[in-house]
Amino acid sequence: MPASRPLQLSVVIITLNEVKRIGDCLDSVRDLADDVVVIDAHSRDATRAVCAGRGARVFERAWSGYSAQKNFGNARARHDWVLSLDADERVSPELAAALRAEFARGPCDDAYSIRFENYFGRQRIRFGAWNPEYHVRLFDRRLLAWNEDDVHESLCSAVAVRPGRLRGCIRHMTVYSRAQLAAKTDRYSALFAAKVRRRARPPGLSKVWLNPMWRFVRDYAVRLGAFDGAAGAAIAWESARYTHLKYARALPAGRPLRQLQRLTMAAGCGLLALSLAQAPWARFRGENYLLSARIAVADIDDDFTNMNSLSFDDDDVVV
Repeated sequence: MPASRPLQLSVVIITLNEVKRIGDCLDSVRDLADDVVVIDAHSRDATRAVCAGRGARVFERAWSGYSAQKNFGNARARHDWVLSLDADERVSPELAAALRAEFARGPCDDAYSIRFENYFGRQRIRFGAWNPEYHVRLFDRRLLAWNEDDVHESLCSAVAVRPGRLRGCIRHMTVYSRAQLAAKTDRYSALFAAKVRRRARPPGLSKVWLNPMWRFVRDYAVRLGAFDGAAGAAIAWESARYTHLKYARALPAGRPLRQLQRLTMAAGCGLLALSLAQAPWARFRGENYLLSARIAVADIDDDFTNMNSLSFDDDDVVV
């Protein structure tokens, strides 16, 4: 197949006020596919004009969720094979070559996962929470469709499908600033919390408080996010914050504070037990142990007697 001849492939993109990013996305597939479908949710900028100027077929549709918008676009594709993209994603030359090679012999699988190369501003993120990352983006629409989840949508099928994997990558211009990343955390955590609230059982203490702690340690230390510098720290922090918010926002009012109080109490008891186990007098037995215990009790009584004489510095208060 000549390299300049577009594939019989439909590229489906959803947009909302993406004038700054959609141009590069469309340019990356200009010579690759002969059908580009854009589903625009009534953008207030020049998104639709940019898409139409680059030869895309543009359909307007009020925003009804990620999955619904994508399925609407799949239904308007001219071909059964669909490559699903977002406006902040670009097809790499290596992926374009892999797609041409696959279509030259005919796809032998039903769906293909593609590696994502994520960027924070202009910095490529090589470690941490964003690596490795694969998503199924090339598929046969006769067999697969997007599920109805409001967030983290995925493809589903009523029959067994053969999965494959392609070389190359989709370059994902994820965020441009820390503020944009934080806004993304707030938006997606609210969507996920709404999904969790529909369940019969609310999340427990470990999901709300312990999971975020482990998430930060895992992404920053275990997955070497620290090697990405300040961007790696920001990603690990927002990843942990997202894990906390998506469960905390699903709880009844006041419950996150009660859970934190219980967690603090448990941690305090654990530290107390550890300190007692390591105390110098703990190794004594018999009369020496009892004598030390009586002395300790006497000291406690004296402390309560002299409580009014105690003073605290401002540094002792945690705000």
